[in-house]
Amino acid sequence: MTFNRPEVLNAGNARFAAELGEVVDALAAHRDVRVVVMTGAGRAFQTGVDLTALAAGELHIDDLVRWEDAMTAIERMDKPFIASINGHCIGGGLQLALVCDYRLAVEDALLSLPAVKECLIPSMALFRLPRLIGLARAKELILLGEPISAREGERIGLVNRVVAPADFAKAVDETVERFLALPPVSVSASKRLSTAPSTSTSTRSAGDERRPAECFESDEHRRAMDNIRSKKGSRR
Repeated sequence: MTFNRPEVLNAGNARFAAELGEVVDALAAHRDVRVVVMTGAGRAFQTGVDLTALAAGELHIDDLVRWEDAMTAIERMDKPFIASINGHCIGGGLQLALVCDYRLAVEDALLSLPAVKECLIPSMALFRLPRLIGLARAKELILLGEPISAREGERIGLVNRVVAPADFAKAVDETVERFLALPPVSVSASKRLSTAPSTSTSTRSAGDERRPAECFESDEHRRAMDNIRSKKGSRR
């Protein structure tokens, strides 16, 4: 499963969100698929939303909801997903990696959740990330929006393993083989049961559901998009 917009470091627009959902639905329907490898074309894994499309009003809250629905489907699917983090993994890219079951990163990748800087909320990463690395570390990444290295990600438990660029392709193949060597029934059951708590929404209030839309519609978000547009214009 390859994110294929290398000209924008695989950043996602409305079409990306729609196609992500379609691909995830297709994978769920293929019972013979045992393991899914998620990676990016070119020099990035995935770098979140396409800010140019967002600033131009071409990406809407419904598209972001569609993106989140696809991630939830990945998280709940009985097939293990491997995030093959072949380059920078930013924003929605890191959110996609979080719903994978194993994260293998190339040594020179950067990881971050910069949504706060655009006056947005990093969706269910607010729940998934603390469960993975603890609340203190998660808040640091979420509230500051600053990048960390792949090695730091490995140290804090965000990444399972980091390898040198020359060894990356081989490491991905070896990881796939490790999963394929396991009984599929127990792998599927173990994934479903261990993931279940993070996909529960029983404790979320109507206000919690509304907050991403409030950020999207806020003056702060509009100013952030204006700033992006002005920077783009100055480069022409």
